[in-house]
Amino acid sequence: MEAVERIRKWLEENNYDGVLLNRRDNYTWVSKGAKSNVVSNSENGAAYYAIRRDGIDLLADSSDLHRMDTEQNPLGADPVLLPWYVSKDAQIKDYIGGRRFASDTGTAGTANVQEELAELRLRLTEEEVARYEKAGELCADIVEGVCAEARPGMTENDIAHMLSCRCIQNGVSPDCVLAGADGRILSYRHPVPAGKKIEKSLMVVLGGEQYGLYTSLTRMVYFARVPEEIKERYEKTQYIFACMQTMMRDGMTYKEYFEKVKALYAEAGYDGEWKMHHQGGPTGYACREFIPAPGDERTIREGQAYAWNPTILGTKCEETTYLGADGVRILSMSSNWPRRIIDTPHGMIEVAEILKR
Repeated sequence: MEAVERIRKWLEENNYDGVLLNRRDNYTWVSKGAKSNVVSNSENGAAYYAIRRDGIDLLADSSDLHRMDTEQNPLGADPVLLPWYVSKDAQIKDYIGGRRFASDTGTAGTANVQEELAELRLRLTEEEVARYEKAGELCADIVEGVCAEARPGMTENDIAHMLSCRCIQNGVSPDCVLAGADGRILSYRHPVPAGKKIEKSLMVVLGGEQYGLYTSLTRMVYFARVPEEIKERYEKTQYIFACMQTMMRDGMTYKEYFEKVKALYAEAGYDGEWKMHHQGGPTGYACREFIPAPGDERTIREGQAYAWNPTILGTKCEETTYLGADGVRILSMSSNWPRRIIDTPHGMIEVAEILKR
């Protein structure tokens, strides 16, 4: 119930009587992993949690209220029926009455406080970190298993299909699935599957959700000798990645952090390459809770998860990590992938290698 307690403290500090949570990410956050979605590609769910200072209600229409109450209501909220044939906004206004409510969508004219809610959920509890470790290892196993079975002659769509199916079989929602082969990796930073046949190389990317928590990772495979230019670029990307992980400090602003990132690219001989793709950011109940850019005055904090993804054309390193009091640890890691330890001025970390097949 820590999420509910954080919200109630926020309600009191901001003089609200309650907040309506309709977004899937917020629903799963406060409920420790319960699902509110019917349509898988919608940000919003089929129900609302109305969290008040003195109670919690579950609002949904007749299509979903019974199911949500019996299967997806671990908070034990009181069910409130919203008939599907009556305007939802009108019903929510009636529900709110004279009380002061906010929401995560701006429904029924309420203040949209999604940015504030996202801030509240950034710091993870020990229980959330434990779930994240399980989800991260599972996502790594799935991606790496697909990479181990990929073969020249298969298409990008074959890889995406295999990856998506294995995610669903294991209770992971495959929200971002990328698979690029050969020249498309050298042309596009986001290789959305387009049916190209694999010849010599493959990049596989997953943004997978389990328990509401998102694991992002990238793996690269070569079925032939890795070209010297790609090898050099990948080693430089690995070093940038290692520094981006180990140089994080509690209280460091993203402005300061990003200046260091820009310098890393310049020192690698790729000044300005960071402009070609976002560098990632804090994660948790979204693939990225937000994407920092130069000048961002917000701060890095212990107790949060991060998914940084430096890239030099044709190469990319990406993992989901957790910044604790004892440093950074990788969540998206299994024991089956080749890695090497990289020593940086800020500390050491294991970084994924290119799998040579």
